[in-house]
Amino acid sequence: MRPPGDDRRVAPPDDVSAFGHEIAVVLISILADGFVGAYFVGSVALGGFVRGESDIDVVAVCGEEVDEAMRQAVVESVLEVAANCPARGLEFTLYRARVASSPRADTGFELNVNGGPRMPRSVHLSPHDEPRFWYVLDRAIAHRYGVAISGPPGREVFADIPRHVLLEVMGESMRWHREHEKATLYSVLNASRAWRFAVEDVLGSKLEGAWWARPRWQTPSLIDAAVDLRHGRPAQLDAEEVDRFLDQVERVLVRAE
Repeated sequence: MRPPGDDRRVAPPDDVSAFGHEIAVVLISILADGFVGAYFVGSVALGGFVRGESDIDVVAVCGEEVDEAMRQAVVESVLEVAANCPARGLEFTLYRARVASSPRADTGFELNVNGGPRMPRSVHLSPHDEPRFWYVLDRAIAHRYGVAISGPPGREVFADIPRHVLLEVMGESMRWHREHEKATLYSVLNASRAWRFAVEDVLGSKLEGAWWARPRWQTPSLIDAAVDLRHGRPAQLDAEEVDRFLDQVERVLVRAE
């Protein structure tokens, strides 16, 4: 496996950038003065974007709680734009400014909308119905590496999340993957990233985590297979080996807290 380049200082691809601006435009038209900013997180921000395989993750911030009519307008408009996403799909989350600016450890969103050419539509309006770890990690990435589409730098809008909280939610993600996704590339790559964070305190991309974890795991072929699948290449994952890997990473996360 060749090491991924550290592309975090490289601008997003032109079509991804243009798509982000489409999202920002519809948010500004709906939220008006209540719009604070919109940011790429996930693989686009971390340098792990894989053309044709990655999602586009966008988080946005509004000044105050949105009412029901505004909430529905955001959902409908974002889903309409998501149909033209130049990737598998869009994962979009809107936060209030006081949530984004707090190092809180809960879900805390106003709404979450997913959809796109190869992603089923889903809408979440209650933060209590979703596992928190996705959103806590996204807010940490927004603070550390978020790419501003519109608005001030992410570091000025999002608070950093304490290390012990990130370790805790990463442990939760290991248990979630074991229960819900089993032997998938996401289970392996998210675990690789979490393992690296526990050891080196680096919140990098999943592919960087895989490159880091490969020489440290007893069966490098497991990591290779997950990376191949991430790039759309045929490969198979051994379910028992994935479970062992997740168990190991969870133990490391607990010890690191």
